[in-house]
Amino acid sequence: MASTSCQDRLDEQPRSVLTPEYFTTSAGLQAGVTAAYARFRYFYANEGGMNMTVYGTDEYTHAQQTTNPPLNVYDDQLNPSLGDLGAAWNNAYPAINTCNGIIELGAEATDLEPEERNGLIAEAKFIRAQWYFILVQSFGGVTLDLGSGPLQFNTSTDNFASRASLEETYDAIISDLESITDGGDDDLPDARPNNPGRAWKASALHLLSKVYLTRAWSEAAEADDFQQAYNLATELINNKAAYGVDLLPDFAQVHEQGNEWSSETLWQVNWIDDVTFNNNTAFGGPGYQNRSNFFFNPFYEQNTPGVARNVEYGRVWVRYCPTSYTTNIAFADKINDTRYDKSFRTVWYVNDETRNNPKGLALGDTAIWLVPDYLAAEVEPTINDRRYVVFTPTEATDPDVYFGTETGYTDYDGYNEQNKYYPALLKFLSTQPREGNDPNVTSVRPFIVYRFAETYLIAAEAALQLGNESEAADLINVVRLRAAAPGAETAMTANTLTDLQNEGIDYILDERTRELVGEQMRWFDLVRTNKLIERVNRYNNYPARPGAVIPNPQPFHTLRPIPQGQIDASVNPTAENGQYGQNPGY
Repeated sequence: MASTSCQDRLDEQPRSVLTPEYFTTSAGLQAGVTAAYARFRYFYANEGGMNMTVYGTDEYTHAQQTTNPPLNVYDDQLNPSLGDLGAAWNNAYPAINTCNGIIELGAEATDLEPEERNGLIAEAKFIRAQWYFILVQSFGGVTLDLGSGPLQFNTSTDNFASRASLEETYDAIISDLESITDGGDDDLPDARPNNPGRAWKASALHLLSKVYLTRAWSEAAEADDFQQAYNLATELINNKAAYGVDLLPDFAQVHEQGNEWSSETLWQVNWIDDVTFNNNTAFGGPGYQNRSNFFFNPFYEQNTPGVARNVEYGRVWVRYCPTSYTTNIAFADKINDTRYDKSFRTVWYVNDETRNNPKGLALGDTAIWLVPDYLAAEVEPTINDRRYVVFTPTEATDPDVYFGTETGYTDYDGYNEQNKYYPALLKFLSTQPREGNDPNVTSVRPFIVYRFAETYLIAAEAALQLGNESEAADLINVVRLRAAAPGAETAMTANTLTDLQNEGIDYILDERTRELVGEQMRWFDLVRTNKLIERVNRYNNYPARPGAVIPNPQPFHTLRPIPQGQIDASVNPTAENGQYGQNPGY
């Protein structure tokens, strides 16, 4: 991963061992920051990390080919042995320890100019804070002392480990972020880096505001947390020009391939189109591949006329199926609000006339149409007059599916009872031809982790919790105005305050779905706002296929289990039984 140096790039030479002495050199600092950034590839756009954050929520349930449905259904298979948990736990600590070394020893790298050296150390603090933020949201209080003291670089092979409290973990995160945003010589730079993927002050202000917002809802809350979250978010908003950030004029531009490092992006995780480092092969490969371009695709090529797998439509892994809450409630307004049509594919066109085509569809003809709810009543009487596949959401939780055959149209409910056909999220598709135009090749697109639209929603949530509903509505309306169809500006903004007054935090959660659906935030959002159990039970409450388990989260599911490998490998010197602490319920 490219990041920083006097040439604005980091040395990409892989190194298996980073020693204390190495961190006292310019090459060591650069290599350390590279290695620490690269670890995020194992969590973002990765199946384990996405399973931890995308489904098991109100937005997404598991689709027909899901690998680890326990994270969606919350059954007894959601336990400390579940491999997906390692996407966060197993990758955080190597990166954190590397950051510890950079922060502790980097000042000795006198072969670098102070400004450059301090910038690298500040980036390490951002990375460490981000990893600990992922951990504290997922697991609660976690380990700060890896063996050589809290937040110190560790080379010891001892297996002693204990958990810090929730309060101590949040304090460590906030301390790192405040030290790089407080106006001192150790700050991240104010200006957006030329090299995509590097953190700068805007990245840290956004993250710090979100950390305060999250702590404000938690048992570790301090009295001014919501105010701090609001102040930091509005500092970024009010000084957006100075920090080089702004909303893009069109929502569709945000996730346009090639446009990821735009004025709206505050921080992203990068991949490179070089098989030496990325190994973006069709099959197998390392755990850091970006397969987000596969996960949200339905089984559009199965039993449908004239549609073959291609780069435009993507490989079908059929992992995440949007709930009816997402398609019909959060996105109830598909006329004034453009974000549904700009976020989801609902029409597939014939691209192979020779494939399962008894009705003689021609290239470019409609092959599949997922009818929006507001047109269902109009379309249903005409279904048998159409030559293509029509899905109509007659019943929100069990759509009727119709499929064409040579003898007419047959009710095909059985297929969609397995969650095979559904609107495909477009945000992560990788459609630029490469490597033989192979749709099975993984993506090398950057994954946008934080963007400026969310800054407005963070500020709005904090304002709401501070009792300022009018200010919250104004902030939300900035985001909604951008999403308005031409001529629908008033319709998109006139009722926001009333809706916010009536619905409170649920309205903000709905708005976050409309803006951020699928972007690896939702499980954290629901846990933060104490809405996970309520909203999963309300909106993700039907089986993914006949006889399947219905999601049934319990209060203890608001934390993930500590991985069993950590429990087995550790001795806790502070506990009577010597065991590393497991979360309640597991």
